[in-house]
Amino acid sequence: MKYFKIAVIVVFIVGIGLYAGALAKEKAAQDPNRPVITSQKSEIEIPVDYTKEQLKEGLTAWDEEDGDLTDKILLGDLSQFIEKGVCNVSYIVFDSANQAATLTRKIRFTGYESPQFTLSSPLIFESGVAVDILGKIGASDVLDGNISSMVKQTASDVVYQAPGAYTIHVEVTNSFGDVTNAALPVHIVDSSIQLLSNNAPLIYLKKGTAFDVNTCKNQVTDAQGKAVNAAKIQVSSNVNINEEGVYEVQLTSEAGMTWTTVIVRE
Repeated sequence: MKYFKIAVIVVFIVGIGLYAGALAKEKAAQDPNRPVITSQKSEIEIPVDYTKEQLKEGLTAWDEEDGDLTDKILLGDLSQFIEKGVCNVSYIVFDSANQAATLTRKIRFTGYESPQFTLSSPLIFESGVAVDILGKIGASDVLDGNISSMVKQTASDVVYQAPGAYTIHVEVTNSFGDVTNAALPVHIVDSSIQLLSNNAPLIYLKKGTAFDVNTCKNQVTDAQGKAVNAAKIQVSSNVNINEEGVYEVQLTSEAGMTWTTVIVRE
């Protein structure tokens, strides 16, 4: 009986499929003309904070039987980037006979930048203390927003039991396939070292732009959150604004010390 019921269900489903197919063929025979989607341009430019309406700019759809179907156009998928900041987007529209038309064109996102890493605090830890270092590393993207959950550690030479300067390599990818990598400095310090709080532990700079290292002084406070006299903060920097890379600014005062990570990129 069980197998009989299954057989009946299968026959029923097949029957529905055959009926739907026959119905579609009948409608297509009555309406032999498929709709057409037309785009004014093969590539359009839209801002990174785009709307669905902007994705449809310059599109029209027409069907010989149904007339204007522009407002029936549906968005398909946005592909991964075919070049930085450029992807393909697909569209589809159906006429009353359920016949489809599709179109694919390029979208260029103006103002696009690759994902950037963020730090909730400097990567400075007391030796011998267990830490969740990835919990302090996040990432943001101009298209996807917060993508911190996508950050991955790819390598690390950090020895948490020994004071010193180390590096953790991290990677993040947005939904369009754009990958960003960075080798972030990590400092393991002795428990006797007093640390300053740093409100800007990681900053990005565009290659070739001016950078006043003293601006980092304005972002630090002492351990109690009180302002530190900027004139008494000593600054040491290896930042080369003309070469892409990861650099550091060390800030030291009587109240303690900290580091600011600086990433220079195009």
